[in-house]
Amino acid sequence: MGHLLNEPVRAEQDPAGRLTAYEWRGTRYAVDEVLKTYGTAREGRVYRVRVTGAEGVAVVELGRDEDRWRLRHVFAA
Repeated sequence: MGHLLNEPVRAEQDPAGRLTAYEWRGTRYAVDEVLKTYGTAREGRVYRVRVTGAEGVAVVELGRDEDRWRLRHVFAA
């Protein structure tokens, strides 16, 4: 079961527009792999990714609405 957070994050992308990392509550998390992407640009996209941070590895869902990013859920990996 995941934790619903729905909190804003600062996302980082490479020059091609791929999500590479995000910062949440002052901690940076590197995106290891995008596992799934769903939704549309019009409705908002959701990215399920595997990340590595200070606490270890986790699977998270990040929501994107235009240039605003939010951390939606955190799942134990």
